[in-house]
Amino acid sequence: MKKNTLYTVGSLVVLLICAFCFVVLPAFTGQSQRQSDAPTFGKYNKKAIRYEQGSDFANFVSQYGQMFQNGRQLDSSAYYYIFSYAFDSTVTKYAYIDAVKKSGYEVPDQAITRQMIPYFYDETGKYSSKLYKQTPESAIAELRTGIQDELTTSRFYDDNFGSDSEQVGTTALYGLKESDAERDFIRNYGKDRRGFNIAAFSLSDYPEEEKMRFAKENTAKFTKYDLSLITVSDKSTAETIAKRLANNEITFADAVSEYSTKNFTNTEGKITSPYQYQIENIIVSKDDIAVISGLALDAVSPVIETIYGYTLFKADGAPEKADLDSDEIKTTVSSYITNYERTRVEDYFKAMATDFTTAALKSDFDSACAAFEVEGRQIEPFPLNFGSVDICASVNTSLPGLSNADSNENFLRTAFSLQMNEYSEPIVMNDNIIVLQLTTSTTVDEDSPYSDSSLKSYDETAAQNFILSSDKLENNFSQVYFSNYLN
Repeated sequence: MKKNTLYTVGSLVVLLICAFCFVVLPAFTGQSQRQSDAPTFGKYNKKAIRYEQGSDFANFVSQYGQMFQNGRQLDSSAYYYIFSYAFDSTVTKYAYIDAVKKSGYEVPDQAITRQMIPYFYDETGKYSSKLYKQTPESAIAELRTGIQDELTTSRFYDDNFGSDSEQVGTTALYGLKESDAERDFIRNYGKDRRGFNIAAFSLSDYPEEEKMRFAKENTAKFTKYDLSLITVSDKSTAETIAKRLANNEITFADAVSEYSTKNFTNTEGKITSPYQYQIENIIVSKDDIAVISGLALDAVSPVIETIYGYTLFKADGAPEKADLDSDEIKTTVSSYITNYERTRVEDYFKAMATDFTTAALKSDFDSACAAFEVEGRQIEPFPLNFGSVDICASVNTSLPGLSNADSNENFLRTAFSLQMNEYSEPIVMNDNIIVLQLTTSTTVDEDSPYSDSSLKSYDETAAQNFILSSDKLENNFSQVYFSNYLN
């Protein structure tokens, strides 16, 4: 039976818990805890997970700590990952044991004994009854429990994912079996590949004249206001403040200091985002912008509901109309369009991409690229491979416009629906609009880099993800860790 087996970080871990090994990470800083006060990082199926000597969690921390350290100094980031991986491994172990117990399987005493014997070998490599008798009964009991747990989790692992050490010929004795047809499908997957021309139109190239055309059509949005604000959480308080201001019982500045939460303002109550579109974003009823814009100098508005509560607006100066020739307004307009008018920008480049396709059909791809001043590129043939699974090649996502293309369903569906030399409709890809032309459809001779072990790792990861999202798990890891184990 395998011992101390470590799988890829993030996938399932099956480790032998050694009863004689407990190492407190020496560089750890934080609040000291008595064993009885050790915080609970979470629970699995009502079983608490605590960092205390002898616990499964602590043993996993020790083993991960030794692996991470490996001759180098550990920092706070490393400690977080050590504890995080240890927590996940503890949860996984508990889930495995629960599943095996539910099946009715019990580890035979003989199997536990066989695993224990090597711990009592002498210097000649033979079992020593003397060493066994010299070992405290409590240590033997703890070792026996650890081995029993390891054999239980190994039973689950081997039955579901197979055993590398126990095979019949080249076939794993345990584990779910794949049919020859499934193996052939995976080996041949990725042989059929498609290559494309791509033209990418960057949304960041939205022309200045288009931005300013929008600004001219919506100049009010860029009016700049000189306002002070008082914001409180409840309406009754805001109305009380309004009455006190009206009766000259308090100045606006004093009310700011005494009452205001100062959201959207500096410490003196002056508005920090003064353009009309920014004010419209914080008032609940957009009709109230007329009340604010109509304030006379030094006048105070009625109570207006905002996203921060209830607000009184005071006009400290006259509104300043947008100077569309100023650099400040041009920058503001550009920022506004980027953040609030993405659809307008996308539509502009979709129309351009459609015109590009029309031109390409009349001439060719390269001529259209030259006419529209866009750099055309070639996508090397790739198979349909969602998520770039490593059993076959994948699309080159480093090309402009193809970031995350391997996990974009619309892109892949469109690309693999095209006929030879056909152009796609414009596709929105992150901050680009792209057009594809299918140029190549080929079959390669090479087999996929398929292996049983690589597929097994996907099963392991899927299983652990399922366990860590189980309703049986109460996960307080981050909250407890940052509350108790950092300075």
